[in-house]
Amino acid sequence: MKSRSFGSVISAIVLGLSSASTLSAMEFNEVGHKALGMGGVGVAVKNSPYGLFFNPALLGAKPGTKIGYSLGGAISHKNMFELLNYNLGAISDVNGFNDLLKNNNVNAKFQFALVLQLPETTFGNFAIGYTGSGYAFASFGGYLPSGQQNIDNANLTFDVKSIDITEIPIGYAYKFQTPVGNLSAGIAVKFMNASFGSRSNKFDQNFNKDDLENTVLKDVFKVVNNKDSSFGVDLGVTYAPRENFTIGLVGKNLNTPTFSFGDSQIKVRPQARLGIGYELGKYVTIAADADLTNNDVWNLTNSKLQSQKMGVGVDVDFAFFDIRAGVAKDLRQDNGAILSAGLGLGFIDVAVAFSTQKGEFNGSTVPQYIALQIGGGFVF
Repeated sequence: MKSRSFGSVISAIVLGLSSASTLSAMEFNEVGHKALGMGGVGVAVKNSPYGLFFNPALLGAKPGTKIGYSLGGAISHKNMFELLNYNLGAISDVNGFNDLLKNNNVNAKFQFALVLQLPETTFGNFAIGYTGSGYAFASFGGYLPSGQQNIDNANLTFDVKSIDITEIPIGYAYKFQTPVGNLSAGIAVKFMNASFGSRSNKFDQNFNKDDLENTVLKDVFKVVNNKDSSFGVDLGVTYAPRENFTIGLVGKNLNTPTFSFGDSQIKVRPQARLGIGYELGKYVTIAADADLTNNDVWNLTNSKLQSQKMGVGVDVDFAFFDIRAGVAKDLRQDNGAILSAGLGLGFIDVAVAFSTQKGEFNGSTVPQYIALQIGGGFVF
């Protein structure tokens, strides 16, 4: 009976991944301070309290009580400030200006997460979690006609959009012991609530960098005015041929959760990620993740913004002292390598990440991507 149950889970994931090959997916939601400091990895990291969000099979791969909490955000930009570096009243390079109009953005993400994995029972392993994620997007749009060297009366726009998603997942996993290693299969069913809003503003010579900063960081969430609910299904497996080596595979949002907002509709496409984890002694974990799907990222650009990440990280955890480092690369974006690190002292843990690709903002050079997470976690 156990073998058939595990086989049915494998079949469901394969079917889900088959459908994912014909549908694009949103960016993989990397939850928690531990993952951020390790290059975004987590699909096969057994000692993380955030296994419910990365791969529900991890609940069975390493049973026990786990608590995790985190708060943080990230911001990325591309060609946005380069546009504002032009003299908007006398544009000498119209073609270059139009090229930037086709592909520019500022994307911000804010997230709060809380998770509790319950003690192991004879029936398996259970966990419940909560994530609140807010996404804000801004981009310039339009086209400057040939021969026109200023943007007055050119119908150029500055567009903003905000999407908030709340998820409450309930996860279950069961561990199967076999002669060739341990198998764990897990499922997470999550209630999802989404809010959406957008607006468009005229872009003229009076628009400046201060307007951009104020709109994106202070005013964008005011546009949220539509709400809808749905549910999502995640399935995952782990295989450990040895106690200290784990292979993980997860398929997320396999049912394509859909939210309707009047004439607008948002679909969270299926996605898949593969991971490996190796425990070097009692305190050191080395892990790597890779997206198997090419994922569309919500944005307002005229061209598709996609994501497909690979990452590797190391974690040295001495219970009340934790230090991490990692590096990741998004194969579909030109933001260079993403470097990350984290440090935990008791109840407080801080993780940061930034890209090696840089841009100019107010005369200063800044990374195209910056992220920060503050949180903590316990494993009993």
